[in-house]
Amino acid sequence: MQKSDAQRNVRLFGWFVILSEPLFWGPILISYIINIGKMSLPEIYFMESIVLLGVVFLEIPSGALADLIGRKKTIILGSILHTISIIVFSISDSPKEIWLANIIWMIGYSMQSGADVALLYDSLKEDGRETEYSKIIGGNLANRLLVITFSCLIAGWMFKVNPRLPLFLSTPTVLISTFLAFYFTEPLKTEKYNIKKQFEIMKAGLKIVLKNGKILWIIFFTLLISVASKIWFFTYNPYFELVELKIEYYGVMFSLLNITAWYFSRNAHIFVQKNNTQKCAFIIVLLVGVPVLLMGLFVSKISLLAILFQNVVRGFLTPFSSDLLNKQIGSSNRATVISIQSAFNGFAQFCSLSIFGYILKIYSLGFCMQILGLSVLLLGFIIILQYRRIFLGNSATKKNV
Repeated sequence: MQKSDAQRNVRLFGWFVILSEPLFWGPILISYIINIGKMSLPEIYFMESIVLLGVVFLEIPSGALADLIGRKKTIILGSILHTISIIVFSISDSPKEIWLANIIWMIGYSMQSGADVALLYDSLKEDGRETEYSKIIGGNLANRLLVITFSCLIAGWMFKVNPRLPLFLSTPTVLISTFLAFYFTEPLKTEKYNIKKQFEIMKAGLKIVLKNGKILWIIFFTLLISVASKIWFFTYNPYFELVELKIEYYGVMFSLLNITAWYFSRNAHIFVQKNNTQKCAFIIVLLVGVPVLLMGLFVSKISLLAILFQNVVRGFLTPFSSDLLNKQIGSSNRATVISIQSAFNGFAQFCSLSIFGYILKIYSLGFCMQILGLSVLLLGFIIILQYRRIFLGNSATKKNV
């Protein structure tokens, strides 16, 4: 691959990240599934847990497939399925159709996950700019958040006019992102696909993960925060209803959340440079655990401001964690290891969403959020205590990663 191709990949990837996200459905998705899809919140948690379990079984082979047939082809397949899932969501009016849309999304996500960031990193490496990965991925996510910030402003009013309208209008941009994927240039020479070779790559990737304490630490820390954030996200709409926030203001609230995430995603690389890994991890745990705990303790409109802190983490986590992980793995196994990370994350989300959905059937939303907040703080501090032993050994003077 020529340097010019690598540079074009980086530019296209920025647009791909922006357009692959449905622009209008974030503020109203759970309300849409509840009111149009006719599902309860515990049923939504159960559905998501099953879908994420499917991701667990698809992530590793799809990552190995990306290493074999190429990131580009895998991204294209995932993008096509992602577009189809949005269309099915937009015409659904029953739990069965919502399930179908989610299953299609599951397959598409598994195909695309890992392959996209691996393509970006390898393109930057080809251009001699891999040290800029954190800055570029953070900037791409920040640009997406900025676009979504403005689109969210009208999502609530669109939902009030017609609940399907936000989903219908989200489809064209996702379709454009699929077309963009065809213009990527494969950064690595790929091999002819065969089942035996695929499982060899999967096995090698698992060995790398299980034998490397640093990779395991990064995976488990990211897993905790992303799982907690996933559970928390699904409480947004029900919490809005609980404090009697009008539907037309859902989009305004999400705009505030997205502009917060945009700012911290945009500046994530600066924060990483000024603070060591352990300090960053400590701050992230506090910003997730404490606000959700307070929201559960004090159910009111004022408590909605606590969600802003979770979106600080939302903007910061991906550039922070993916940069750490990429420093620990080689290019030949990058997509596989990243997909293994996603598979671990999916299995943890399956367990956590199932448990949280079950607890919601018994206790109030506020009490369940208290449990979530305390769990994040306890588990987060346990993981952070392991950082010095794993990364620094017994030397107190050794420089942090």
